[in-house]
Amino acid sequence: MSSWSGQKGKRLPKLSSTLWNSSSGEATGRVVDAGERVIFVPGLSEEAGKRTVEGSSGEYAVPPAAEAASRRQERALKAIAASPGIAIGQAVLFSPSGAQLEKSREPASEWERYCAAVDVLRSEWEQARVVAAAEAPGILPIVDSYLRVLTDPVLQEQVQHAIAAGASAEGAVQQVLEPVIGQLRRSRDLLLQERGMELEQFLQRFLAALRYRRTDYRRMSGAVVVASALTPSEIVLLHRSGACGLVTAVGGIASHTTILARSLQLPAVIGLREALSAIAEGDPLVVDGYSGVVIVNPTPLTRRRYERHRDSVEWRRRVLRRFSQLPAQTTDGRCFRLMANITSAQDVDEALLVGAEGIGLVRTEVLLFQLGRFPTEEEQFQWYRELAERFYPQPVTFRLFDVGGEKNPDGTEPNPALGLRGVRFLLAHPELLRGQLRAILRAARTRNVRILVPMVNTGAELQQVRDMLGAVARELEVLGETPPASLPLGAMIETPAAALSADALARVADFFSIGTNDLTQYTLAVDRSHGRLAEFFDPFHPAVWHLMVRAVEAARRRSIPVGVCGELVAHAGATELLVGLGVEELSTLPAAIVPLKHRIRRLSFQQAQQRLRVFLREGVLTT
Repeated sequence: MSSWSGQKGKRLPKLSSTLWNSSSGEATGRVVDAGERVIFVPGLSEEAGKRTVEGSSGEYAVPPAAEAASRRQERALKAIAASPGIAIGQAVLFSPSGAQLEKSREPASEWERYCAAVDVLRSEWEQARVVAAAEAPGILPIVDSYLRVLTDPVLQEQVQHAIAAGASAEGAVQQVLEPVIGQLRRSRDLLLQERGMELEQFLQRFLAALRYRRTDYRRMSGAVVVASALTPSEIVLLHRSGACGLVTAVGGIASHTTILARSLQLPAVIGLREALSAIAEGDPLVVDGYSGVVIVNPTPLTRRRYERHRDSVEWRRRVLRRFSQLPAQTTDGRCFRLMANITSAQDVDEALLVGAEGIGLVRTEVLLFQLGRFPTEEEQFQWYRELAERFYPQPVTFRLFDVGGEKNPDGTEPNPALGLRGVRFLLAHPELLRGQLRAILRAARTRNVRILVPMVNTGAELQQVRDMLGAVARELEVLGETPPASLPLGAMIETPAAALSADALARVADFFSIGTNDLTQYTLAVDRSHGRLAEFFDPFHPAVWHLMVRAVEAARRRSIPVGVCGELVAHAGATELLVGLGVEELSTLPAAIVPLKHRIRRLSFQQAQQRLRVFLREGVLTT
């Protein structure tokens, strides 16, 4: 083994990875972190490096020359993918903290400094508001909420009392905000924890303003900004300055930072704890906001690979941007939420790119067919959590395992389409249902999760699922977890029985989702997977639409939302009828979302309603 003993206190970022020669592309060795010792072993494999560390003794450190060389090697750091996209640029370290100034203890002077800092921050937030209004109006409520905190009269009164009692302006602000921050950070609720971290960053920004520290946003142009955390106003102003990506040491997927980065299409990786120690000012970086990887000092080959990926995505993004940011709104003002049907990670990337407003249908049984067995609770939890986090705060709808029919896992039923499938299968296998509900509840801490029950015929079936959901939630609470107080539980309308008894179902369900594929199959008694019967499988049959209308009217009477999630949504000939149906949500393949939106924006809702009435009355589509 070859190793060096060098200056104590010189530490590399905590890692254990191969070091590469950026010009030759050959491995030169490994840096291994052995707790308090860092060992550089030329030409050593990862496994050998581990054995060396385990068997070594004494103190080791990387000498200055070796440390500098190692920092120039390509390194990949993994954290949380917060906002999709690829950013390539030099690192700029961003911190609100500043040198402590001598402060007067005269209350009048301290109050004057406090008011001056409020004015500075108000100006900053108002600038951020102008940018947000022009580029992402949907984030205005976030910006406005922080403006309200800044000018809150109760906050100002408490600060004034603390200053009058002898505190400095900095001390007064800390006295008022830190107890609130601590309470939020100690909460078992994920969203409250996130708000605590954001309020802490707000406090740091306030202290910087009190110390007369100003940020030169001009130097952020074209840079990847690396920070401990960022306030919403900083995110917006960094975007305006031309920053190409973000890396933060703290933050969660449910944070306002994440929401803003996504809305402004800034690639971001968050939760990289070693960000400020592993990344130096000026380091070349690649930020992969799809996978949550930050590559420090990428080799030319790596850089070119990511540039090609970024450029191809950016080309598509430019083409789609106009429609992805426009609402799916008819000429007379009726709006629809366009959502995505998801079966894979690639679908998620595509859905985010085209501006899907949530996931209307996650086919969870895909896991079963990928693995060749029913997934464990932990396998489910990991996948569900990733989907919920990547789409936060937009809704994500997990359909419970829809097995049976053509998706029968063992193929033993003589007539599977009419056999043990959907909710019947789940209630016959309560251990599977319980495990899936536990996994979904554990993944639902972001509170944007909905559950959809397949093949429901009666309210009693849905109530059984609801009862089990409540029991599982109580079990998790006993174990110290904090599941949401309630999750929206929806019924799929995909049989004539469900449509005809929709009034009863609507008393138990929180929402409806019409599955046109099975509804057509069961209404027309046509096996949709039978090749010789394809001509008889007609989703435009008036009987199918009469049942859909009945379900929508029942939902409207109970004031619950209703959507359509079948293949029919992508059919250009169905768009006007679906608009006339008056549902709130339409969910389809990601690739079909932009064309669907384009068609909706050319239609009149009133005319579409009239067209649907004529179709239902006459039984034929008119041109």
